[in-house]
Amino acid sequence: MAMEQVLAERDSEDEVDDDVADLEDRRMLDDFVDVSKDEKQMMHLWNSFVRKQRVLADGHIPWACEAFSRLHGPDLVQAPSVLWCWKLFMIKLWNHGLLDARMLNSCNVILEECRSQRQNQEIDHMNIDRIKLGGVGLEGARMGELVRFLI
Repeated sequence: MAMEQVLAERDSEDEVDDDVADLEDRRMLDDFVDVSKDEKQMMHLWNSFVRKQRVLADGHIPWACEAFSRLHGPDLVQAPSVLWCWKLFMIKLWNHGLLDARMLNSCNVILEECRSQRQNQEIDHMNIDRIKLGGVGLEGARMGELVRFLI
């Protein structure tokens, strides 16, 4: 820390340190015994997102859900149980009138796009692996023919 910062008039005591807040949030969630690990993970992601984006009013919830789905969608589709927790949470927000059906659908469309992109990437990787294995398979077959020819 520089001497100017030490002697400055500005007081940083009221500032929120995101790393410390995340750590405290994890500790608090770990104290819950009737909540699954996946539910805790989703709650931590949401709490961290809401804190960093300063979502303060009920009217901000629809925007926050859409932004959260865009930001965490690729990770959520890789963990189906956490994705399920997120969808259930959005349904609870809808039940309480904090999220309308149109935005709920919009978030689900975003998640579906993330899922289809992931599937396309997996198919591309499978095709690349198949091409690589096909080349090895052909060389192996040729080597086998050579061995049979020599015997």
